Amino acid sequence: MKINFIAILSIIFYTTILVGSDKVKIIEKVIYLTKDQRAPSAEHILDIFDDKRLEIDNVVLQRFNNKPEKIKTYEQYKKIFFNEQRINDGIIFYKKNKTLIAKVAKEFEIDPIVLVAIIGVESNYGLKTSEFSVMNSLYTQAMKMPKRSSWATSEIAQLLIFCSENNMDPFSLEGSYAGAFGYGQFIPSSFNRLSVDYNGDGKKDPYGWEDVLGSVAFYLTENGYPKNNFNFSYKSKAWWAIRTYNRSDKYANVVIDLRNEIAKSIFLLD
Repeated sequence: MKINFIAILSIIFYTTILVGSDKVKIIEKVIYLTKDQRAPSAEHILDIFDDKRLEIDNVVLQRFNNKPEKIKTYEQYKKIFFNEQRINDGIIFYKKNKTLIAKVAKEFEIDPIVLVAIIGVESNYGLKTSEFSVMNSLYTQAMKMPKRSSWATSEIAQLLIFCSENNMDPFSLEGSYAGAFGYGQFIPSSFNRLSVDYNGDGKKDPYGWEDVLGSVAFYLTENGYPKNNFNFSYKSKAWWAIRTYNRSDKYANVVIDLRNEIAKSIFLLD
């Protein structure tokens, strides 16, 4: 169906008077970024931005102002993710999914326990995935965080593409304050570009362990993780690949510390 751009621009013009230029710029960019994709029509995008559920989430802003990667020492940061419960749950997760983890690790030539550690840090092995509306998290960043506005607007476009392809209401998807979702905590652009349909059922499922583990492995290899690597030293190639997941030295270090502790226990059990 042809998009009537004159009608859309008229709507945007009158919307500008009502809601201000910042929101309109975001809407215009989202429409532009999705016009050649399998995404909602421009009219539907306008409806999404007019939805009463769309709102600024001040808790998102508070979380960014108090990011543990920035305000905590490494030892303080480490305590969030590296404790007896998280280690034991990692061992249980590994044992429960051992066959699948081994299969993914072999296919992608990647260390199996680093997959477990990333899932442990990102979502506590799938137990913690949904505190915020992904749409509102990204919208808040686009509207209220100038340094992240352009990035967040692009991520909104990617989110709407993902939701359109999966027949989802964009307000139904929940995730982190940064806008990541699923057991692997992918942001929309990373999910659309780097997730895989590992079990071959025709769908890339952010909440299915086969697709999630395959996607995490593929993500790491696409970001420079060397094949059959067991060198996790500071600033090694594997360290840098892990760091791309969160752009934080502390994050990469805690994933590796958790990986090493889980590995020790697993090798003792085996």
